[in-house]
Amino acid sequence: MRRFSVDQLPREPWRNGAGWTREVCSREVDGQLRWRVSVADITGAGPFSRFEGVDRTAVMVRGDRLCLSSAAVRLAFDGPGSLLQFPGEWALECDAPAVPTRLLNIMVRRGSAQARVLVAGDGALGLPAGGEQVALVLRGRFELRLPDDTGLVLAEGEGVHWSGQEAPCRALPLADGAILAWCALR
Repeated sequence: MRRFSVDQLPREPWRNGAGWTREVCSREVDGQLRWRVSVADITGAGPFSRFEGVDRTAVMVRGDRLCLSSAAVRLAFDGPGSLLQFPGEWALECDAPAVPTRLLNIMVRRGSAQARVLVAGDGALGLPAGGEQVALVLRGRFELRLPDDTGLVLAEGEGVHWSGQEAPCRALPLADGAILAWCALR
């Protein structure tokens, strides 16, 4: 189990100069991406990166409203916890954000990996055993209750990545309005 703080992860600039990416974790097979979890800080308008053969899920971590669009489609995030799913092949343009904006990005190679993504609020969330998992607190604080009944408290902007958990665990909000994003990767 690896605990992390988003702001302490190394960041890399986007090719178009409109943002930064911080990788949480990734897996490759034979030099090809199987899956990747990262956090993006969007600082300006520009094209959203295209990834052929990849399915994408994005969850707004911080921000107000953000639109991704093409001639055929318009997608909008409307605040922390809003979630969008779309094929990586789509040629999307990102509007300039009105306020600092951060997205949790989950990308999986179509046909070789799958991601299950949930956003939890005021209730407890049961987390299954097995596989690779990532949890990130978007707002407030959560306690990750482990199978041995010990607890790990995570604050806003903190998360954990783990694999091979042998028994289920639970994520419990510690304040009203707390939001947690969770994904399982297989």
